[in-house]
Amino acid sequence: MKKIKYSLFLICFTLSAYTFAQETITNETVIQMVELGFSDDIIIDKINTSDVKFETSIAELSKLKKANVSSDIISLIMKKSKHNTKSRTGIYYAVNGEQKHLPPSVFSGSNSNSAAQKLVSGFINSKKRAVLPKIRSNNVLPRPLEFTFVFDPSVTEVDNLQTTQGNSAGILNWWFRTASSPNEFVLVKLTVKERKNTREVIIGKKSWVSSQSGIDPKYAIPFNIEEIESNKFKVTIDNLEAGEYAFLYQGQVPQGRSNQSVFDFSVQ
Repeated sequence: MKKIKYSLFLICFTLSAYTFAQETITNETVIQMVELGFSDDIIIDKINTSDVKFETSIAELSKLKKANVSSDIISLIMKKSKHNTKSRTGIYYAVNGEQKHLPPSVFSGSNSNSAAQKLVSGFINSKKRAVLPKIRSNNVLPRPLEFTFVFDPSVTEVDNLQTTQGNSAGILNWWFRTASSPNEFVLVKLTVKERKNTREVIIGKKSWVSSQSGIDPKYAIPFNIEEIESNKFKVTIDNLEAGEYAFLYQGQVPQGRSNQSVFDFSVQ
């Protein structure tokens, strides 16, 4: 009888260990392991050898404490949360409490009146525009608008390559490794050109005497920023009317990169 019980215990333990080995370790996983009676040494070793995705808000830390998770483990969770191996940098928007990823769209640049500029010897500005196809974004967002910006300047090119999930992650998601705050982005309303079936925004001007790149500050829409964690921010926008919009990165572009993407969305 004892042999049967021991065999059943080994089977259960093996299945549990296999389950833990296959999943990303989260706050809930740690609480489950504590409830199952695993020692601190085993839990710490499991955290150190697994993919992790921890939440370290006050509410989440309180849950860990109430579940009798030790201070050593909580300290490790806080340390590991800064380098969540399965976390994805980028912009997310809230839908019924769920966070959905806002992917970037690639634009093409064009000079709207360069021919006219040549005719009058440069007295008319040549405007460079970012042009997106279609008059409406594929990303139709509900109100109230709430975004989450996730940055991780510590992640390397190799780390990002290993965690690539689609075209908007990995080494292509350099904006969120170069920047560290939503302040390095600007929000603009896009001009809809129905005849051309495009959305446009002026991103620079040039004449024979001067040139200007980037979004004119007078067209930038203000937004509210609240820091959630060291690399995570909540962004909200007050009284945004229906229309087509986009976040554009306005910080320094790393060598070898091009800033030909915008994070566009539609508000109905």
